[in-house]
Amino acid sequence: MPVPETATCPLCGSPGTPVFKQRDLYCGCEGEFEQSRCAACDLFFLSSRVPETEIHRYYPATYTPWRPVRYSSLIYRLAGALAIPQKRRRRIQRFIAGGRILDVGCGTGAFLAALDDAAWRKFGMDVTLPVDIPCAGEFHTGYFDREPVPMEAVHAITMWHVFEHLYHPLQALRNAAAILRPEGYLFISIPNPHSFDARLFGRFWCGWDVPRHIATYSRAAISSMLERAGFRLHAVVPESGGVDWCFDIGFLLKAFGHPSRLHESLVLRVLLSPLAWLSNRFGRSGSTLYVARRAA
Repeated sequence: MPVPETATCPLCGSPGTPVFKQRDLYCGCEGEFEQSRCAACDLFFLSSRVPETEIHRYYPATYTPWRPVRYSSLIYRLAGALAIPQKRRRRIQRFIAGGRILDVGCGTGAFLAALDDAAWRKFGMDVTLPVDIPCAGEFHTGYFDREPVPMEAVHAITMWHVFEHLYHPLQALRNAAAILRPEGYLFISIPNPHSFDARLFGRFWCGWDVPRHIATYSRAAISSMLERAGFRLHAVVPESGGVDWCFDIGFLLKAFGHPSRLHESLVLRVLLSPLAWLSNRFGRSGSTLYVARRAA
């Protein structure tokens, strides 16, 4: 196991206050890591974390975002309109109808595949092309938060549950600003540490995803980071779904020694959808989509 390193708040550098220790409940990799909170920034971060050079060990081939979930063709047809990529497509098209788009951390490429080829010129970026399927757009290998991205200007950039994995979040935002057209859109979807399910499940909440989630940002924290990088917050969209609660239950079962694949159950996701709706209704959704625009 890599020797954990000590980290501070990515916004202000404060050591923060320890909240809890947790092991990897998702992939079952070795180690225990400490979660801390910076009260000044309202931000949670791993104060005991895997060094950046070793974090690849904690993304095995079985890591779900890199592995397409297989259902029967009938279920695929019935659930197609409700699928996460389709929901994400509808969300961004409330703000922009087409253009050049970069999906950072594209994983299996499902989101890009959901976009209309006639409306969008698609680009994907990830640290590797993890599955044996072609990317729906032009694929680039790299670390978005480390170095400038050699790409022509785009109209939109999406980060679907990627930002919380980054060791250099402010640099990622600056890189986004550098390749985004003036008045272009940046979409960042991240877990909400003030959600109903975060409070209900505590340290077993799936949004912590120790040790892959380096930091977990509140609205105040993400707004501050966006401003520093030259963005202005344009809209905040609740994003919770039944899948969040499935992961929560799965994490809780694993913590007590009961391996589970509940997060892959479409039936359970549907049954838990009313809880997700209530979370959204009261502004406490498990995930939040932040829509920002680059300053002109």
